[in-house]
Amino acid sequence: MQKNLVNITLGVVTEEVEIILESYPKYPYQQAFSYSDLRQDLIAYVLSRVPNKYIAIDSGESVWNQTTQVRCSSEQLLHIENVIHTGIRDLVHRYQKIDYCVPEQLKFDSRVASWLR
Repeated sequence: MQKNLVNITLGVVTEEVEIILESYPKYPYQQAFSYSDLRQDLIAYVLSRVPNKYIAIDSGESVWNQTTQVRCSSEQLLHIENVIHTGIRDLVHRYQKIDYCVPEQLKFDSRVASWLR
């Protein structure tokens, strides 16, 4: 039977992105990353900068049927978290399109300007 490779780091990164974004202010961060495209860019940003783990599963078998659990050391998890924070800053800076997510009255607020740096 043919096997498929599955990136199991994706689940860890996706979960950590959710947790970390909850700690950021609603505007502009949570609002901006609520859009699927930008959130996917963030996940791709992180996955391209951290070591990834894969498993091979039989074709047609669900990953959820696997008893394999992703185990990250504290150091690996800390690295993933740091890359997520860096990715949030980089993507917010890179995508000037986020302006449409920020209410007009906040665009000139010095506190928001400092968050975006």
